[in-house]
Amino acid sequence: MTTPAPSRPLSDPPGGVLMWLIVTIELVTFAIIGGALAYLRRDQPAVFHAGQAALSPIVGLGYTLLLVTSGWLAAEAVAALRRERRARARGLLLAAIAFGLGFVGLKLHDGAGLIAAGHDLGSDDFWTGYFFATGFHLVHVAVGVLLLAVGAARTRRGDADDAEVVEALVLFWHMCDVAWFILLAVLYTGA
Repeated sequence: MTTPAPSRPLSDPPGGVLMWLIVTIELVTFAIIGGALAYLRRDQPAVFHAGQAALSPIVGLGYTLLLVTSGWLAAEAVAALRRERRARARGLLLAAIAFGLGFVGLKLHDGAGLIAAGHDLGSDDFWTGYFFATGFHLVHVAVGVLLLAVGAARTRRGDADDAEVVEALVLFWHMCDVAWFILLAVLYTGA
């Protein structure tokens, strides 16, 4: 019979209060961006329809699969670290980083293709919103990849609080997933 994990007080959430505050602020920011884009889409349906028609749903799916897979690997790394399987945790974090870098590479390649096709930050409200929102998200993904690298390095230390620290870093990475779903809904699906 397994012993249930001890309960934690609300004032001590996994990852720490500061990281939850940061994640909350970031998600509110992305929700505001998503709301602004939804408003513009309602205000300029033809512009947004034309912009969405230029986006590849396959590329949008690729972004999603890269981030979701990376998030799953990062969550598995936290679980491995909690079981003191440091080498496995490190390997999982390195795999999560690889998928995160795949997202960055795809974003840069796709963005270059869109710009080459004549779409850029000032083309119209759709493209301005698209490049602003996805660029802002890309910065968060880049920071998240760096944080995952810190977490992978942390698995070598052997400190008692390594799992807590890595869990906080992975929490930020999951925020990148949630923020992407907001952008995906508004920019790719028309939801």
